[in-house]
Amino acid sequence: MSNLLTHLAAMRAHHQSGATQSLAFRRQSLQALKAAVEKYETEIFQALHNDLHKSKEEAWVTENGFFLTELKETLRNLKYWMMAEPVPTNLLNLPASSAIVREPLGVVLVIAPWNYPFQLLFTPLLGAVAAGNCVVLKPSEFAPSTAAIMEKIVAETFDPLHVYYVNGEGATVIPEMMKGFVFDHVFYTGSTAVGKIIYRMAADNLVPVTLELGGKSPAVVEADANIAVAAKRIAMPKFSNAGQMCVAPDYVLVHESKKEALVAELKKAIPQFYGANAAAEPGYGRIINSKQFERLKTYLSQGHLRHG
Repeated sequence: MSNLLTHLAAMRAHHQSGATQSLAFRRQSLQALKAAVEKYETEIFQALHNDLHKSKEEAWVTENGFFLTELKETLRNLKYWMMAEPVPTNLLNLPASSAIVREPLGVVLVIAPWNYPFQLLFTPLLGAVAAGNCVVLKPSEFAPSTAAIMEKIVAETFDPLHVYYVNGEGATVIPEMMKGFVFDHVFYTGSTAVGKIIYRMAADNLVPVTLELGGKSPAVVEADANIAVAAKRIAMPKFSNAGQMCVAPDYVLVHESKKEALVAELKKAIPQFYGANAAAEPGYGRIINSKQFERLKTYLSQGHLRHG
């Protein structure tokens, strides 16, 4: 750990030198990242299939394709985002002029979850690099194949003083880093329980934090809804990535007069998307590990099974 903390201190010195802050450097870094992600597209697809059984189509829409769309948008607009934004000056400060100047924060920590392991590590990365920061990346150890290809991409693309990739068990390595080094921002995506821990550790040094946490995502079906359409719109996100995403509907509030009709339409919609035997479908996802599988099994005894 002492070697890691020494490296983090070197990253801060590298950032303070101004090496990462010019428009030319930021654009060059993002273009190199884009080229590497495109180069390793096949390996990314395979890694996501290994970890979560994602199809190429789903992976493209929700992982690397999503990321590349964000990256291209950033490259198109970066010059304008970096410009000073003139704003009115109050009477007290006349004849001075005023502007909003967006400056890099410094050394940023990005912590990603396992459900969208590529998108939720590399999309915050591109934002942090575009903003002129140095970045420490902590992938989820529960998606090892995806973590391995991302590490390869980072190693080929960035100077380790600019972007550094940290492996290991999150419950151990993250507290060690945050207690031994004061980051300038922490970006965490994951559970509320872990988010609270991250927040408390960051608060000790008043480190600003971005938390993108899980929560409840109900679907509401009114009496005048098109039930067949509603069923498809509920089934698609609920079973995409085997339901392992924060916006997957986890319960339905349906008008009592439409309850049975909705259940009947859901029974039709699910095999329409995934076939009569979803386990045999190449595009149907898998639960990430046995711990999550056992947790989900407990739900079966908490209600009345209507299908499956």
